[in-house]
Amino acid sequence: MGGIRVIRYHSLSFVSFVTIRVIRVYHLRKTMDKVELRKKDFITSIILIAFGIWMLVYTITAVPMKDSFGGVMNIWYVSPGLFPICLGGLIIIMGIVLCRRAIKDGGAKKFFEDLSHQKKDSSGKTLRFLGILLVIVAYVYLYIPRIDYFLSTMLCLMVFISLFYLDRPGFLKRLFTFYLVGCLFLLIVFLTGIDRQLNERFLYSMDLLVFLFFLAYFTYCRILIRGDGVLKKKLRITLIMSIVPSLVLIPSFKYLLLVPLPVEGGFIELMNIIRYAFR
Repeated sequence: MGGIRVIRYHSLSFVSFVTIRVIRVYHLRKTMDKVELRKKDFITSIILIAFGIWMLVYTITAVPMKDSFGGVMNIWYVSPGLFPICLGGLIIIMGIVLCRRAIKDGGAKKFFEDLSHQKKDSSGKTLRFLGILLVIVAYVYLYIPRIDYFLSTMLCLMVFISLFYLDRPGFLKRLFTFYLVGCLFLLIVFLTGIDRQLNERFLYSMDLLVFLFFLAYFTYCRILIRGDGVLKKKLRITLIMSIVPSLVLIPSFKYLLLVPLPVEGGFIELMNIIRYAFR
């Protein structure tokens, strides 16, 4: 009987121990999931606050709160800028509330810890995200307003596809750095007014410079993949997929749908010459 009691005692103790461990693991997992969720809330709150501030600043600077439209004087409370100002303020308030909750529950701490102790895979994902962001921002704000639309689109597709398709360790960082340096160089050229001086001497000087940047990026890719037959094939596909869609879609929009393009530079002019030559 004593042995049975000992067995029962140890059995109950073991079951209790396992139950307590399961409960502790469950609560720990629940806490970890909550912290991970709050980390995402913290990131979302920063984006919301930044977007709300941008909406306020843009509306205040671009939309007059008190002006005359069609001979009628508009007061501030009937201004078209009132709604986006209220909306921007509401977005900022929601972002602040969400940020406060995320900081209170440890989401901000988790975010900065992950940021300072990034693993190799996560840093690759972050760099790829930054690469995509750089390509889109440069395409919209740097190239489209100033460079031939066909050339801008071709360069954007080339960089965008290569960042994903040429998947080898170390390639992503090198390609990102090369493209970033090129964009910064062109940005300096535009900000200092050198582009206007070059275009006065030759109308398509900046188109030619960006085309040389396109060739330099392609050549740099070939140097990186030297001796790798698989990546050479991928690079050829990348080049084709950056040129062919641009050759099909852009002339279709211009000549069939009659859509005006943002900037019609040297390449669009070349298309015009070829089109009129075969009419």
